[in-house]
Amino acid sequence: MHKTRLALRSFANRLIGNEDGVVAIEFGVVASFLILMLIGATDLGFAARHRSQMEGAVRAGIQQAMKGGTEEAIEAAVLASTDLPSGPAPTISVTKLCYDSDGESADCEAAHATVYMEIVLQQEHKWILGMPGFSNPSTLKVTNSVRVG
Repeated sequence: MHKTRLALRSFANRLIGNEDGVVAIEFGVVASFLILMLIGATDLGFAARHRSQMEGAVRAGIQQAMKGGTEEAIEAAVLASTDLPSGPAPTISVTKLCYDSDGESADCEAAHATVYMEIVLQQEHKWILGMPGFSNPSTLKVTNSVRVG
C-alpha cells in the first residue's frame, strides 16, 4: 500500500512539473474568446449596414416627397429603393403633418399651415448569434421628415 502511495505521489509530481501542452490549452481558451468577439463584431457590422440601407431607402422617399409626391408615391419610392434589403418585409408609414406659426398642430388646408411629410420605416434584423440585451430578431426603425409646403 505504501509503495502505491509513493508511486501515485511520484506520478502526480511528474504531472505538475510537466508543461507539455500548456500552450495548446491556453491557445484553445484564448481562441474561443477571439472567435466569439469576431462573430459579434461581424454581427454588429451587418446590423449597421442594414440600418444604413434603410436610411438610403427613406432618403429615396424624402426625394419623392420633395417632388410633391403623394403618400402612396412616397411609399412606392421607399419600397422600390435599391438600398432596401429584400427581406424580411418592411413596414412603411407616411404621414402628412401640418403646423401653424406657433408650432401647434393645424388643419392642413389652412392658408398658413406648414406641411411636413414624415416617413417611418421598420424592418426586422436577425442576428447571427444574438447579442446580450437585444431580442432576436430586433426591429430597426428609421424616421425622417421633410418640409414640403
